[in-house]
Amino acid sequence: MAIITAEKLTKRFGKITALENVSVRIPKGFTLIIGPNGGGKSTFLKIAVGVYRPTAGKVEVLGKDPWSDEEVKRRIGVSFDPPALPPFRSAREWLETIAEIKELEKREIQRICNEFELGSFINRLTREYSAGMLKRVGLAQAFLGDPDLIFLDEPLVNIDVDGMKQVIELLSSKAEESNFVVISHIWRPLLPLADFVIFFSGGKIKANGTPEEISEILREYGLL
Repeated sequence: MAIITAEKLTKRFGKITALENVSVRIPKGFTLIIGPNGGGKSTFLKIAVGVYRPTAGKVEVLGKDPWSDEEVKRRIGVSFDPPALPPFRSAREWLETIAEIKELEKREIQRICNEFELGSFINRLTREYSAGMLKRVGLAQAFLGDPDLIFLDEPLVNIDVDGMKQVIELLSSKAEESNFVVISHIWRPLLPLADFVIFFSGGKIKANGTPEEISEILREYGLL
């Protein structure tokens, strides 16, 4: 069963076509989305999580329309890059808002704070955070409530090498429990986790399949 199905998906911003006639079935498991800047990766993610409405075509996430069905938003977790956090609220207040929307108990906030080691700064205003702190809060919000499907946009950006190792270990430990769709320029460390890979370029999917199935195409583009 596919967790995401896109059919002839197109998104235009004025005269710019960000996605063009994209069709794909993303299976359960860990999906890695790669490709150059402007290739359509982030636009696809924002349509899948219900931020953008497609210009044409359709997408279903967990069998529902992410634009119109509120249940989808409760069943997914999202971390954007850069993290979109309100500057005059603390991380605790922000996570409490997300938890309330998802109808989660407050003890879930403490669990996620411990898992992502947010205790030293969780009560400070987010405008005072470093890029690394913002990244950790952004990742924490995605995992709040152990969603059925987690979307991560550039999870390895703006963190140090030790932080990268921790994120990779976390994703590896959660891979059996949740489904992931991950966009990353720093994708080679994540490739061993991937069950499915999508290669975007020029607003189109150039290849998709298991890492083994698309390895030859990735070599043609100099990516392997």
